[in-house]
Amino acid sequence: MADTVAVHERIRLYLGTGNGKSTATFGVVLRALSRGKNVTLTFFDKLESNSSEGKALNLLSATKEPGFGRLLVHYTGVNRIGTGPKGSFRLYSSPNGILPEDRLAAKEGLAYLQAALERGDDIVIGDEVLDVARVGLVEWDDFRKVIEIRRDPTILLLTGRKAPDWLMDMATTISTTTQVRHHGRAIEGLDC
Repeated sequence: MADTVAVHERIRLYLGTGNGKSTATFGVVLRALSRGKNVTLTFFDKLESNSSEGKALNLLSATKEPGFGRLLVHYTGVNRIGTGPKGSFRLYSSPNGILPEDRLAAKEGLAYLQAALERGDDIVIGDEVLDVARVGLVEWDDFRKVIEIRRDPTILLLTGRKAPDWLMDMATTISTTTQVRHHGRAIEGLDC
């Protein structure tokens, strides 16, 4: 029997062009909170006012049940939902482009991630942060400096369409979604 070396999870990536990256992240949040873990969830490019999950996350954040974890939620992005062509998700292309407030919001999000990593939260999540870095709202070097703060046992969970090779090499878990078919627009309560 071959010896196996246990690898502790450090960085988890949810990647791909299909739906489900954020939804999978919410499953991780629920499981972690139910086990008494401290979780920080930072949304990049989503506002509480237009997210179907906002109300539920507020309730979870306010829960003080013994044995239940602590959830901190930060919305740092400028609203991209419904601002693209025909109400689609705006991906920093015409007609809207990258706005100055997009860059400020992305830097604010990085600061939330940094604070959570310095605090040593059990799970630190950057939802859509990889796309924010990919389009240049934050520099990859600045992003890397922040994520290198992570120390065991903190798990860093990052979502987006793609990740650079150096981050893929650092990751201990990588899951992908592939869109095979899409019905055409977001449905309130499902969002994808």
